[in-house]
Amino acid sequence: MKRALILAGGGVKVSFQAGVLQVWMDEAGLEFDHADGASGGCMNLAMYAQGMSGTQIADAWRNVDPLLGVDIHWSELVKLFWAESLFELDRYRTNVFPSWGLDWSAIRAATRSCTFNTYNFSKHQLRVVEAKDMTEDLLVASISLPMWFPPIRIDGDTYIDAVFNTDANLEEAIRARREKRKPVYED
Repeated sequence: MKRALILAGGGVKVSFQAGVLQVWMDEAGLEFDHADGASGGCMNLAMYAQGMSGTQIADAWRNVDPLLGVDIHWSELVKLFWAESLFELDRYRTNVFPSWGLDWSAIRAATRSCTFNTYNFSKHQLRVVEAKDMTEDLLVASISLPMWFPPIRIDGDTYIDAVFNTDANLEEAIRARREKRKPVYED
């Protein structure tokens, strides 16, 4: 049987999702032929892509102080009603990602078939990023929920969380099968 792992976002549910990965991968021994992440699910997908076990992913969440990632966007809050965002993701970059052991070279060299979703607001289109093209900026863009976190600018375009287009990209799993990159379901 072929399986796809679809990692949706959803705030606190993303840490719960890590516990489910521990049970599915390490206790039940499930393997996946393709994995796709949207919104907060991209954080778990980054750890999965670089080869971490379900227990390692769950432990990453268990062992991180939730306040390590909190970074109030003070310069914007001074503007009050015209604030770009309430928070920043800089402390995720400097504190949380390193504590999780995210390794961008390992993610780009992933042997697991993985796709990440972010939204190119400049072009009004969903951008699906394969692991081989993943960067820290694209991961941050994939979780940059407007008003909560600032958009990320990459190559002159503005990127935000894909949640305004999709929070679970089932179409990508189907496309992976159709293009025979790695079949998701058997005929």
